[in-house]
Amino acid sequence: MDRMDDACLQCGRSTRPGTRLFSSRKRAVDKETGAEGVLCHACQPGTAGPGGENQVPLSGRYVVIDFPGGGPVGV
Repeated sequence: MDRMDDACLQCGRSTRPGTRLFSSRKRAVDKETGAEGVLCHACQPGTAGPGGENQVPLSGRYVVIDFPGGGPVGV
């Protein structure tokens, strides 16, 4: 993937720089399609908060691939 899309894989909300969701987004993989992208705070596995906008049910379809502490995650 040359450039990751800024839309959340699950809910489609923008997580581009300058939005409220940018700092809490995480890289993730869709377990069904293999697509790589980002999840906003509300759509990340294990989160209970709405991430500043509205609550989105968690599906368990996505796996967060960012390392804790912001270390590198491949190319």
